[in-house]
Amino acid sequence: MKRETTPVEITDRIMELCNGAVPGTMPVYVPVEAAGWGLMNECFPNVRRMIQEHGGQQVNGWAVWQWANISVTLEAHAVWESPEGELVDITPHDCGEREILFLRDDKVVYCGKPIGSIRQPLTGSPLVAELIELLNERDWIMCASADKTYVLPKEMYLRIMQIQEMLHKEVGRNDPCPCQSGLKYKKCCGRSW
Repeated sequence: MKRETTPVEITDRIMELCNGAVPGTMPVYVPVEAAGWGLMNECFPNVRRMIQEHGGQQVNGWAVWQWANISVTLEAHAVWESPEGELVDITPHDCGEREILFLRDDKVVYCGKPIGSIRQPLTGSPLVAELIELLNERDWIMCASADKTYVLPKEMYLRIMQIQEMLHKEVGRNDPCPCQSGLKYKKCCGRSW
């Protein structure tokens, strides 16, 4: 099954999630030009360093990620606004993105602690609903931790891994979808988007 990546288009479901988070703000595609010294997935310190070295300013908000037809996630993120006013994502991503979908939100403030993501299922699968519930609970544990160290309950960690493994399972187009919706893969999580 496909990995989580930048959505290829801004669908009604994506707009629904974005409007719920930041009413009246349209997400925009931002090019990724990773700084050679940038730390993987560490946008806030990366942007601070870029500002120190080249000026400009930090723009906070949410990176929008889509996982096939399984879910859409808003992940707290910062991009760099150059002195010329161009938005650039200077943070390297482990998925090798060339652009990201970014939703500006000035209410996102990073204080050294994790910021929980916002998720929406794209399928009616109870398995996907359970995964989103577990990920939201994991985020709550991370955000509630007094420092950067936190321990997830073993059962939670194992169940998250188990569900993710099930949803990443390679199947044929006419096989039952691994999300356990009861539909064929091609009519469910394997639909083109």
